[in-house]
Amino acid sequence: MDGNLQRNPEPVIDRYSTAASQYGLGRFDEALSQLAPLLHAPTTGVHVLNLAAACCLSIDRPRDAETYWRRALAVKPDYTDALNNLGVALKEQGRLAEAEACYRQALAISPCHAGAHVNMGRLFAELGRPAEAEAAYLHAIRLQPADSDTFLNLGVLYQDQMRLSEAEAAYRHAIAARPDAVKAHFNLGVVLKMQKRFAEAEMSHRQTLELRPDYFEVKINLAHLLLTVGRLEEGWALFETRYDPVWPQRKIAPPPVDCPMWRGESLVGKSLLVWPEQGHGDSLQFCRYLPMLKAQGLAKLSVACSPVLRSLFEMIDGVDACIPLDGEHAIASHDYVCLTMSLPHRLRTTLATIPGATPYLRVPPAYATKWRGRLPEGEFKVGLVWAGDPRPDQPAIHAVDRRRSLDARAYLPLLRVPGITFVSLQKGALTQPQIDTLPPDLRPFDPMHDVHDFADTAAIIEQLDLVISVDTSIAHLAGALNRPVWLLSRYDGCWRWLHDRDDTPWYPNTRLFRQTQPGEWAEVIERVRSALEAWPARPRMPV
Repeated sequence: MDGNLQRNPEPVIDRYSTAASQYGLGRFDEALSQLAPLLHAPTTGVHVLNLAAACCLSIDRPRDAETYWRRALAVKPDYTDALNNLGVALKEQGRLAEAEACYRQALAISPCHAGAHVNMGRLFAELGRPAEAEAAYLHAIRLQPADSDTFLNLGVLYQDQMRLSEAEAAYRHAIAARPDAVKAHFNLGVVLKMQKRFAEAEMSHRQTLELRPDYFEVKINLAHLLLTVGRLEEGWALFETRYDPVWPQRKIAPPPVDCPMWRGESLVGKSLLVWPEQGHGDSLQFCRYLPMLKAQGLAKLSVACSPVLRSLFEMIDGVDACIPLDGEHAIASHDYVCLTMSLPHRLRTTLATIPGATPYLRVPPAYATKWRGRLPEGEFKVGLVWAGDPRPDQPAIHAVDRRRSLDARAYLPLLRVPGITFVSLQKGALTQPQIDTLPPDLRPFDPMHDVHDFADTAAIIEQLDLVISVDTSIAHLAGALNRPVWLLSRYDGCWRWLHDRDDTPWYPNTRLFRQTQPGEWAEVIERVRSALEAWPARPRMPV
């Protein structure tokens, strides 16, 4: 500290007060600039170091934050706020064991430090220790019973465990503590939808949008809800939010091509490029619209797709060019481009006008020849898929995959049904090898090591009498080929399967077996087993 500051503490107080005000306004860089002259003084107050560290953490400089908090602790070792906050900075750097040690040290000094209990709960949740996380949150709530954020954290923990009624209660407590808690309102709507209380969920989502009209995720979730209850026109229109450039948080980027989005203009004599999005299942479900586009008078219909779909999509009626997105094929100029999942909206699909005629995909002749006679003998052949694509780099999709996927051993009751030849259709570095965990005499025939694209799989499915699958792209492929499908659907099933029905207008030959309790697959498998035991005695159409 320079001589003037040593003689007169007012500049220190003024700078600190100004920095604290700037911090409260979210102006973290400005606050840090105010504190800068004080941080290089021989002696600096711990409150100054604490605020400087908080500013650094807020602008994603956790290492600098760590430095300032350690300086504060060197001055005052029992400074519990600094210990707690240091734990946060360490957690941000992925140093979880050190973070836990800081929280424990803070609580050893001050057992009633609610913030340390909350941060301990967050850490335990991230470490997959939900019981300890719950205990930490509940302890914090006992200390601060009106803290909205802690109830929100507790609700997220319960929601991740599919403890939906408890999650709902936690979110309602968060809202009671702070009526404008936007995230709690949103999460409440999500949990209500997961409990199939659709009218209440819609109301909750609309209340959230009143509080924050620009809440992008709410719009997408509300779109899914409307689609789930069959209000397709409203749902499709709202779902367009996912790529609208006015939403900086949009779910996907517009197609990287130099042509305007098609918004329903006349296509007579024009060229249109259909662009894929999200997963393979979406492409397989909505490619049914391609012939309908061509029928509107297009001079040229092009479809871009994953390379593993090219051989199938080249066979679709009306497709003039199929462009694999492999980085090697140039994309010519078109009059318009349209995202695959915008086609139902642009073609005004309602529940009554879903184009459900199947098959709309065909196996290329070369693939049919390649696979002919390669499956084992058996009067009844049933394909099996037990898991989807985990995608751990996409947390939201990964969470859904955990709810929809099974371990191969969950199918053991089916594999024990006599008189059926089972064929695995499972791909995946982590899931295909699960076959080896099954008893040798019950393992399904596995041809998938020789499968290189979806046309290979289609050629196999064409030789099957039935496909039993969780909600994956293979279920869409089999449905598009008009093969009988039994689909195992999680409790909070995907919007495309609507609700409270065991059939689907998208695939007339598909039957749904839905969970009746969140996370409970054993009862679903038992129903499938009973249906499978009765099936061979019936005509070869199981639905």
